[in-house]
Amino acid sequence: MMNILKNDVKKVFFIGIGGISMSALARLIHSFGVEIAGSDMSANDQIKSIKDICKKIYIGHSESNILEYTPDLVVYTGAIKDNNPELKMARELGIPTMERSEFLGLICDVYQNVIAISGTHGKTSTTAMISNIFVCAGLNPTVHIGGVSVNFESNLVVGGRDYFITEACEYKRSFEYIRSKCAVVTNIECDHMDCYSSLKDLEKSFIKFLNNSQIGVVESDSTLLKSIDTKLYYTVGPNGANFEAKDIVKVDGGYKFTVYENGEFLANFRLNIMGEYNIKNALVSIAVARVFGIDILSIYDGLNSYAGVERRNEKIGQIDGTLVYADYCHHPTEIANSLANFKENFGRVLCIFQPHTYTRTVALFKDFCGCFGDAKKVVIYKTYAAREEYKFEGSETYLYGKIKHKNKQLCIDEKELINIVKSEAKNYDVVAILGAGDMYNIVKNGI
Repeated sequence: MMNILKNDVKKVFFIGIGGISMSALARLIHSFGVEIAGSDMSANDQIKSIKDICKKIYIGHSESNILEYTPDLVVYTGAIKDNNPELKMARELGIPTMERSEFLGLICDVYQNVIAISGTHGKTSTTAMISNIFVCAGLNPTVHIGGVSVNFESNLVVGGRDYFITEACEYKRSFEYIRSKCAVVTNIECDHMDCYSSLKDLEKSFIKFLNNSQIGVVESDSTLLKSIDTKLYYTVGPNGANFEAKDIVKVDGGYKFTVYENGEFLANFRLNIMGEYNIKNALVSIAVARVFGIDILSIYDGLNSYAGVERRNEKIGQIDGTLVYADYCHHPTEIANSLANFKENFGRVLCIFQPHTYTRTVALFKDFCGCFGDAKKVVIYKTYAAREEYKFEGSETYLYGKIKHKNKQLCIDEKELINIVKSEAKNYDVVAILGAGDMYNIVKNGI
């Protein structure tokens, strides 16, 4: 990759440069001495964070952007369609084009030890957690996260070439391009059914991701275990796993717990973030750290000082004494876990949820209808369509009508959304803003 970049590729254009992963990759490739530019539909926080290092950022997609910039390579996100004018123009001009995941796969080849973290839930938090341990151990990793780490105040850390820790996304099988030293699968549930035909099809892709690695870290009850070709793997969880957490005690908004390695006492650890599900993320992180020989004290320091990721249980404001939190969860399992966490820690929860894509809502509809039980009230906000065309059966309106909750409300207007949050917050102990769409910025900027 370095030879290609130094000799052939001096200018890279990113279509969708404001994406959380794309912006990090743009900054990373800039650190290699490559000039970067890109386009997106709006100037979000990620674009603002890379503006100073970009030769040019175009708002909106147009053929003229490619003609003006004349890149040596065009990188595009998986959400970009073949009829995108910039992508079409690049191909007409014979400029090499590469989807984001393939580009990430080539970048991985630069590093000696690649650690890739995937899974339906928890991969961003686990990637950030592992990265913090490696930083505390003084290993100077390069880190690529699908969210903004509170510890690093960024989605990217440019370090050395010995360790590259990256979040690996399963959407459109993108993580299959990654060949790693250690591959992590936090868990698997039905998701992204717009590009997978079934859960079995999804599992096959995860198996390929694991088999592209020398070492695997998986759940002890994972159905993948019988299909992994990788000879060396470690399990996390209960019932005889290689790494198991016991004696979990809730303390001061976090947890203390004891970890056993192969049935033997390893150490006591502490996490200072909410959500008992984060203990499993910590267990995965400990397993990875042990694979690479990191000492116990550095692991302890990395977990103890871990401060989370933006939009994952992030406190974004306060109204009339009621705290307002945001959580990125957009899958029924994540929603149920998040609401249980908020109810346990605060009490009465006002949940405001924004569905993310019509296909996900349709594919998991039954689970969505029953996952809001721990909320005192549920407000369903208009669906964030992302890359998709409107489909009524996956819309916020249809979901609202079928949700099994006595106290629910539908909202499809931004001003009404802010009015609901401001006027009703005082009646609850916490407001939980749930979803992966644009509602986060609307509420954060509106309150």
